[in-house]
Amino acid sequence: MRTRRITQVLGVLAINPYFVYLSSRLTYQGGLKGVCVPALNCYACPLAVFSCPIGSLQHSFTLMSPRIKGSLSQAFASLFYVLGSVGLVGAVVGRMPCGWICPFGFLQELLYKIPTPKLRLPSWARWGRYAFLAGLVALVPFLTATSWFSRLCPAGALEGGIPLKLVPPTTPLPPSGWFFWMKMVILAVFLIWFVFSRRPFCRTVCPLGAILGICNRFSLYRMAVDDSSCTSCGLCREVCPVDIDVRDDPNSPDCVRCLQCKKACPNGAVTSGFKSQGEAYRAVKRMPAVSSAKFRRKSCSLR
Repeated sequence: MRTRRITQVLGVLAINPYFVYLSSRLTYQGGLKGVCVPALNCYACPLAVFSCPIGSLQHSFTLMSPRIKGSLSQAFASLFYVLGSVGLVGAVVGRMPCGWICPFGFLQELLYKIPTPKLRLPSWARWGRYAFLAGLVALVPFLTATSWFSRLCPAGALEGGIPLKLVPPTTPLPPSGWFFWMKMVILAVFLIWFVFSRRPFCRTVCPLGAILGICNRFSLYRMAVDDSSCTSCGLCREVCPVDIDVRDDPNSPDCVRCLQCKKACPNGAVTSGFKSQGEAYRAVKRMPAVSSAKFRRKSCSLR
């Protein structure tokens, strides 16, 4: 746990290191702004030096919009770059950046520690992030030529909207109208939700989590559960920040690969590492026989 907390803090600082803004009041506009990090972090944050992949993805679809006559070659180049860079990370480690460096995911885990009654999300809620990916990130920007997800994103309101109001840049900002306050209400709703549920934004809304989660199915980094060692004690789900049971699906799209389940397992039943498909197959073959249905559920490496 301590190692992951350190990487989460370092992730926040590495993605948002431009503290010179506090004295210059000029946001960073250098070459790193064209680099997407595999984490949800607002481009408008005055301390940010990298781009948010979801913001860049929306920009690609706005350039394709029939409402503007943008460059299709530029739009597709941007689209392929974002999907390629995020997909490359996902192909190697899957959704691991969500569990180890994402600033907004880190915030959700911290707020969940506040002692209150806790609420468990229904399993169908996970489909929400795919709806947001297809709707607010792709379809709506294409139809309206406006990046609506970024305009409504609570991470953007927290990391960009509030800091820019508290420490305004040299260029005057527009007055705070009703839309700004609506974003604050959306942010407040999510912040309260974070206290009662485990990483609800990651599980139900985050489009980046949807993309990286799909990569869990085929990434080089694999999770596995040895049925012969598992005693069904339930500790893995108890410590899981996204409230899933790793025994049901070790490489689930919901898993952020924080490895808390692996650490908590008293019998070492949960394993992980970089394995080829063939190695994973041979490892499962060495396990005691299980039913074919259970085998398919436990080892996504064979899918």
